[in-house]
Amino acid sequence: MTGLRHLLSGISAAAILAAGSAYGADPVEVEIEGEASLAAGVSDGDAAADGNAEITFKGSTLFDNGIELGAVLEARLDADQPAQMFAGGRYSGIQIGGPRGVAPLDSDAYLQGAYAYARGAFGQVIIGRDHGIARTLAVTSPTIFKSVNVNDWQTDLSGLNDVHTVNDFSGYATKVTYMPPANFVGGAIGGLQLGVSYSPKLRNCGDRLCAPEAGLILAPNGSLLNEASTWEDAIEAALYYQKPISLGGGDRLFIGFGASYVTADEASILALPVYEDYEAYSVGLNLAYRGVTIGGSVKTTNAGLNIPDEDGYLAFDAGITFKTGEEEGDWGFMLGYGQSEANAYGPNPLDPTLFRDTQTAQAGVTYVIGRGITIGAAAQYVESDKPLTAGGPEEATTVVIESSIKF
Repeated sequence: MTGLRHLLSGISAAAILAAGSAYGADPVEVEIEGEASLAAGVSDGDAAADGNAEITFKGSTLFDNGIELGAVLEARLDADQPAQMFAGGRYSGIQIGGPRGVAPLDSDAYLQGAYAYARGAFGQVIIGRDHGIARTLAVTSPTIFKSVNVNDWQTDLSGLNDVHTVNDFSGYATKVTYMPPANFVGGAIGGLQLGVSYSPKLRNCGDRLCAPEAGLILAPNGSLLNEASTWEDAIEAALYYQKPISLGGGDRLFIGFGASYVTADEASILALPVYEDYEAYSVGLNLAYRGVTIGGSVKTTNAGLNIPDEDGYLAFDAGITFKTGEEEGDWGFMLGYGQSEANAYGPNPLDPTLFRDTQTAQAGVTYVIGRGITIGAAAQYVESDKPLTAGGPEEATTVVIESSIKF
């Protein structure tokens, strides 16, 4: 790991020195962007609602040598986002990863990101609290909603959805990310973007932050939830490839493919045999033709647990969307399905096998009211199968209306 640290440090230093050698720069430009969503509905007869918001402040300047330097702050409001990222699904994984951001533990508002970047002919270097390259280049099934999704959801009114294929184990831990210039190998084969991220250390669990309020599959004696667990030297590599294929008559089929790998060294103080180094793989594919997009993704991970001959977590999603456009008066339609299988621990003579298998299906429609403003309705069905010791099987049918705005 020492060599990698030196390599990333060298890349960062080179970018900063190159920028510093410039004699002039444009005035600093400040940009503010944001998006918010509000979802309200009924889940198995119970009314529920959830709001999410994110705002980004960016300041940047361009030097005479073509290098751009900038800094970004991201603030977020999200009651459903636990204080830690999970190794498997959001609710079934008992092992933790990086933090969601900086805030009091019981706060729904937090500073999500704070980082500086340098961009130029050498590519892009990002240093600070930011999500890793595996999330940046992730490809999942298409959706028309902001928060109410089958996968990578921000709002889950049922409290049962566990499908999650995005490789975001490092969370917003402090890291260094490097991306070479897009299409640096030549654009003839299509658009290719690569990247690598490195996090020296992920914050440990502490005060049982890795246990959500409900849904965690946990041994009756609580032995699997160890608050001394911690991770270091988290590395993630990812790629995104896009290729338009001409079909004649001016029509084109767009192919988008993403793949990522994440690993982290287990560094628990007690070195319990139940844990091991974390590994996760994720791939996704989208095909788009005119207003129709179809695609899906798969993620597999050991969830940082020592489970012989078993994956700790396996999830996939698939879906199709149709949009008439993005302007006022346009409509969107979608169908989506996701499934996940989680094993917190293998067969044990003393405790039953701990597992959580989840299926989620969703159908929905959206309408563009105005520039950046959308309203939609969705129906979602979730089925969760768990051992009787963890509450047994559950299911929920949810009908929800979501309004979102982007500026």
